[in-house]
Amino acid sequence: MRAHVELIHENDYIFHTGELPYGEGRILERRLSTDEEDGSSSLSLHATADWGRGPGVVHADTEFYVVEGSLLYGGQEIGAGGYIQVPQGQAMDWIKIREGSRVLHWREYGDCGFDPQTSGPLGDVTVVDANQMEWTEAPSVGPLTPLYIKLLHRDPKTGFYTRLIRAKKGWTDHRLAHHPCYEEFYTLGGKMAYNFGDIDEGTYCFRPAGVKHGHFIAETDIDWIIRSDGELTNWYTTQEWVKWGGHPENYSHEHAPVISTLPVRSRSRGEWSGDGM
Repeated sequence: MRAHVELIHENDYIFHTGELPYGEGRILERRLSTDEEDGSSSLSLHATADWGRGPGVVHADTEFYVVEGSLLYGGQEIGAGGYIQVPQGQAMDWIKIREGSRVLHWREYGDCGFDPQTSGPLGDVTVVDANQMEWTEAPSVGPLTPLYIKLLHRDPKTGFYTRLIRAKKGWTDHRLAHHPCYEEFYTLGGKMAYNFGDIDEGTYCFRPAGVKHGHFIAETDIDWIIRSDGELTNWYTTQEWVKWGGHPENYSHEHAPVISTLPVRSRSRGEWSGDGM
């Protein structure tokens, strides 16, 4: 399983050579989190020169999201906001990431393995330009201003999804929440105050299932790309203590939160309000 990361800024990671087999060119990666059991990983890629590789079969569910710059997928160029998803065991077309580009890259349920393929059909690959999508108001529970969503991909069998979320300036939620699935995000822009640290551009988080989190106040409009390995049901705790306790609003003891070990985090995000407890 992956470690609990709450919160860490991308700049607090070191660069090392990108682990992308059969690629040519120069690309660096910051490894945001890794599952040491199956090789699942979340990476921030920085192309220091053009980088690319030919078509082939991926060993994991594979995703790319362009933060800055552009990439070519099978001859189609996509810029910031471009997204690609390739299912495990299926073939993807050739890819080229332009020099100077920053790309988020995820591998789920498998490692970085890649089998070059010179012929044969491509898999069922999703290619999306998020700039061409409309923001959809998300349903809210309680008297809250809404969040907005762009759904990039959802697995119809597992419910695993990747989506963009936007909170408008002033959005707030005083409740603590936990979920039956993991929740992972990378902040694309904006700023939010949070009792576990500041969330701004480049801030990353990975929460295992059942870990409570909150309270939030959006100081500006703020955007994230968020991934979960199942339906993101919100179980809320009110009259809460920061790290434990409180009133279970909409869950029973069978859905109770788990006690997390001390997570990976960086002091550059600010002090926890729970420090010293």
